[in-house]
Amino acid sequence: MSVINSYFYFENKTITWLSHQPYVHQFIHDKISGRITLYLLIVGFIAFIQELYVTIEMSLLQKETYDELNLGKIDEGLKLHRMLVSEEYHSHEYLDEKNNIVIEEFEDYDKFFSKPVHVSTLYVDCNVFKEDRKEPILSKPLKFYIEFSPEDYEEEKRPEFGCSLGLLRNKLYHLFKDSQIYHDLVNQKEEQFTISQSVMIFNKYHEILPTNIDSVQLCFLKMETRDKIECEFHINKKPNV
Repeated sequence: MSVINSYFYFENKTITWLSHQPYVHQFIHDKISGRITLYLLIVGFIAFIQELYVTIEMSLLQKETYDELNLGKIDEGLKLHRMLVSEEYHSHEYLDEKNNIVIEEFEDYDKFFSKPVHVSTLYVDCNVFKEDRKEPILSKPLKFYIEFSPEDYEEEKRPEFGCSLGLLRNKLYHLFKDSQIYHDLVNQKEEQFTISQSVMIFNKYHEILPTNIDSVQLCFLKMETRDKIECEFHINKKPNV
């Protein structure tokens, strides 16, 4: 039996089998419609395999990025931040003056998938400390659920990476300072509460995030959406003038 005859034999057997399958049989009325249906099924299966391959490869690339961020020190995240905000990891637009059209050139897919995902929500447990006391003054931490909207990070150089640490620090500062608990605890004549010295943020690995990296976006500081992190509010004495 020749190769061609073998193909037509198996094609005929396959179409006959498909014509008896639920749902598929309604598209097969004759040999031509059977071949079209078989062709579409084969193309769809190939597309599914390709999509599955890309998804797996994308997941591995993202895992590699998060492993680099989460297993290393904060400094490693800062290096990655500086690298990924550079131009080579992002698409570019330029004007074709000859044809008067704007052309967009996209980054390679491996660079696209290696970027961390922006942080959209966080759960924050906040303990309050007063002066030099080592134990929190509240029996239970204050619990905040924080959402970040596009308006929060639209001014970032790379808004696709989401909010910066400084914006989170500012949100927590105002959530506490505008609360009744703050007014009950703080003697504003003798004590002070400032963003730079009184709001201490820790990532999910309990590493402190200092104010000198407030411009770095959260996804580079070992945080992901829906993570629970911790914060300390320190109420300090005003310096003697």
